[in-house]
Amino acid sequence: MKRIINWVLFSLSCIPLFAQNTLPSANDYDRISLNVFIPDQVENIPPAARSTLTNKLTQAVTKKGLAGAGASPRFLLTANMDVLAEDIVAGAPTRQTYQFEVSLFIVDFVDQITVSSTSFEVKGAGSNQTKAFTNAIRSIDFKHPKVDAFLDEGKIKIIEYYNSRCDFVLSRAKAQASQRLYAEAMTTLAGIPEVSKECYAQAMDAIGPVYKEFADYNCQILINAAAACWAARPNSEGAQLAGALLFQIDPGSVCYGEARTLISRMEEKVLKDEKRDWKFIEKVFENQVMLESLRIRAWRDVGVAWGKNQQPTYNDIIWIFR
Repeated sequence: MKRIINWVLFSLSCIPLFAQNTLPSANDYDRISLNVFIPDQVENIPPAARSTLTNKLTQAVTKKGLAGAGASPRFLLTANMDVLAEDIVAGAPTRQTYQFEVSLFIVDFVDQITVSSTSFEVKGAGSNQTKAFTNAIRSIDFKHPKVDAFLDEGKIKIIEYYNSRCDFVLSRAKAQASQRLYAEAMTTLAGIPEVSKECYAQAMDAIGPVYKEFADYNCQILINAAAACWAARPNSEGAQLAGALLFQIDPGSVCYGEARTLISRMEEKVLKDEKRDWKFIEKVFENQVMLESLRIRAWRDVGVAWGKNQQPTYNDIIWIFR
């Protein structure tokens, strides 16, 4: 991990790296989150129809409060469609009518467990197979009691998972942190929904120390990168570039004092050489309430950013379709 971070920082040639702190509302993190994922390799569903089905399922889980912005949730909602019968009537235009079996699954793609499943039949017709698939999907009522019960069962079992296996989830996060996989550890902890109250409380207790380890580890890397920028350009331009790196250091990290020393040294030289009384980092960390808010936003940002780069693949759920 250290080599990766160093490579990123130095390959950017000291370009300022400002973190993005745009976050969803807190309520989004309180939800049980389901990723809707239908892999491209499910070839029996045409691509256009697959997109329509994904959109319909996303709307269904959103209405059930299961589509929050949790970081890389391990639980997926996926689907498959099998053709049970078909009737093709020649003419101008050709009319194709199909009878489909639609199967829905909520799965734990990490442990490869089906959490909840249901299936039902639906008809669709069109001038070609894709339109028949699409029209069949559009006719599905995802408010149907059977689908509603399927989603409720999945929600209950996900809560039961965290309530009964909380110690395993916490142990996994601890192991990830011990390997300096801090983003992964924070993602594991942040993925525990608030509705699993006891496990959520333990996760919130654990995530602070993990973030502190990450901040301390990241601090020295940023200082080294900033020092390299300053050494390459010991002037106001280099100080601005170095300052952009130093600004990302959490004031609570162990080497923040070293960062402040470098800042003071740069300011002193710029003032002496260029006669400029110039400060590039404001005192924004004096308010402890704001500092705590920034820290919470920071660990969420780290986890969410990592989670967005860890999208599930067909290999994660291939066992469902075998």
